[in-house]
Amino acid sequence: AKSEMPFDVTSAPNQLIEALRFFEMPVPEKNKPSFSWGHQPPEQIENLAKFIIKVSVDVRKLCLAEPRCLHIRAPCYILGDLHGNYQDLIAFEKALWRIGPALSPANFLFLGDYVDRGENSVEVITYLLAQKLMCPNKFVLLRGNHETRLQNSFPGYSPCFKDSCTALFGEEIGGTVWESVNAVFDTLPLAAVIDNSIFCVHGGIPPQTLLSPNDFGHSCHSLVAELNRLPRDIPHPDPQQGGSALAWDLMWNDPAP
Repeated sequence: AKSEMPFDVTSAPNQLIEALRFFEMPVPEKNKPSFSWGHQPPEQIENLAKFIIKVSVDVRKLCLAEPRCLHIRAPCYILGDLHGNYQDLIAFEKALWRIGPALSPANFLFLGDYVDRGENSVEVITYLLAQKLMCPNKFVLLRGNHETRLQNSFPGYSPCFKDSCTALFGEEIGGTVWESVNAVFDTLPLAAVIDNSIFCVHGGIPPQTLLSPNDFGHSCHSLVAELNRLPRDIPHPDPQQGGSALAWDLMWNDPAP
């Protein structure tokens, strides 16, 4: 049962969390610094990739069953862009869910932009997907503008997520990991409402022109209804590529100063 998964040390997501604990810790006798994989046999790195792909497939199924706008109860911690910064993520873990999300009374809402720019995009998204699979109702992942193939393959981010996958796993396996994770990104919800009063999204509130005529009241209720009419799988959200203008705006529309 899913409720037992956080306590099953043999489950795929727990195996990934255990691998990430090794990644975090220094191993002086093997000249491995903290936040490094060190020198691992190729089969170990390949096994890591297989677990990431497996967990990605399962999380994609979870996300396809979720509405595009989720309702969450307080207490809820809201966390913004991580951009491949694994050390910050672990600092949040130690401060907010030290005994694990399953045993915490709070929920955890992440607003997107998990990858690119930082050195540890692979590790950040691996951790989040593993926790999402073990605690699907407590770990909520929204989609940001970097959760698209076009953005997370752009070399200018130095490194982009795709390059990070290739650097760790090699061209072929790394490409498969990158595509598997992006298949999850395609299905991430776009917004959340906490206690029917706090609207949360990566970008900003969309203009009325993007809502259906019947929803021009622009109340929270009408916006949520419009959001939940969006497809649950949007591989190309850019409206210039046949995607959704509303989804695109929610991912990109940063509030004006």
